Amino acid sequence: MVVRHRLITGGTAIGATVAALCIGVSSASAATASARLYVSPSGGGAGTSCADAGFSSIQAAVDAAPAGGTVIVCKGTYKESVTVSKSMTLAGRPGAVIDATGQPYGVGMTASYVTVSGLTVKNAAASDSAPGDGIITAGFGASGPVSGNHETIRGNRVIGNQGSGIDVETTSYTRVYDNVSKNNGIGINVVDDFGKPASHNRIIGNVANRNPGGCGIVLAEHSGAGVFRNVVRGNIADRNGLGTPSAPKASSGSGLIIAGGGGKGGVYRNVVEYNEFRQNGHGGIAIHVHSKGMNFSGNRLIGNVIGTNNLRTDAGDLKHTGIYIGSASKLSVIVLRNVITHNFYGVFTAGPVRLPGASTNVYSDVAHHRGAIKVFPATE
Repeated sequence: MVVRHRLITGGTAIGATVAALCIGVSSASAATASARLYVSPSGGGAGTSCADAGFSSIQAAVDAAPAGGTVIVCKGTYKESVTVSKSMTLAGRPGAVIDATGQPYGVGMTASYVTVSGLTVKNAAASDSAPGDGIITAGFGASGPVSGNHETIRGNRVIGNQGSGIDVETTSYTRVYDNVSKNNGIGINVVDDFGKPASHNRIIGNVANRNPGGCGIVLAEHSGAGVFRNVVRGNIADRNGLGTPSAPKASSGSGLIIAGGGGKGGVYRNVVEYNEFRQNGHGGIAIHVHSKGMNFSGNRLIGNVIGTNNLRTDAGDLKHTGIYIGSASKLSVIVLRNVITHNFYGVFTAGPVRLPGASTNVYSDVAHHRGAIKVFPATE
């Protein structure tokens, strides 16, 4: 199951049909860090270190920082939502926590070339007017949602957010690495909701475990702009989509899903390699193509380690399965050198699906290397 959120401004849904204004700056100006501002719960000091931080509010420090500057968030808990509207660095020291209880997101970015690192972000609340994300590459601007490109999200912990732990939303050339995303609705979400692509992003070395409301990692088409040329490498996504009291209706979710069901666009030419997927509600890797005519070409699944998955079953497949691929129209997916263990089916296909390279997969304790049905019966 893919959890999809909407941002609403003035009663109008912003998502599948509305493009966001993208505010960017040059990489040269992004590199000219000139000032360090410190934030601590006590605040009000000279501002030269955590011991005498000048600010008690992260948002106030962000607003005061120059473009290219750095806000250092010192140990403590900050009950706020932060919107970064200029190129800069937001750096958490050990023990720096943003508690976004009741807020639409913990940290949002409405400018390009923003770095967010070292923070724990928790408890953001989802609704029809709020994504409920821990960290999102977008935010609320004066005229509605605004997204940025070339972001860096590094070394954060995102926990207990009702939406996505990290939402790679309508952004390109963004790097998400070495983060831990646990107990959120979705772990890491790569989508194009605001009518511009999510492309050329790098999702590397993250842990996305035990996210009950959906999948560990999502690459999903929502607006028709496209989700393409992203790399998902070296991540761990285990025990997702199994449901908890925080999401009682959640019953399924993959380690990683590639999905779409609109009339145009697609999710194509993405690389999913050298990841680990175990004990997820759907397949360790799942591909769901719900509409005919969408572009899902050129996706490659290479060298992943996939244990027992599909604990809650998928359309037409009631057994434990490593990789599940279902498509409403002809689809070719490169499936190469994956190691699949402890499943009834290694790879299960629904619909007219071809798997170049599947003979190179390695199977251990797998009853059937392939399972298949002729039609993908799922709807979205």
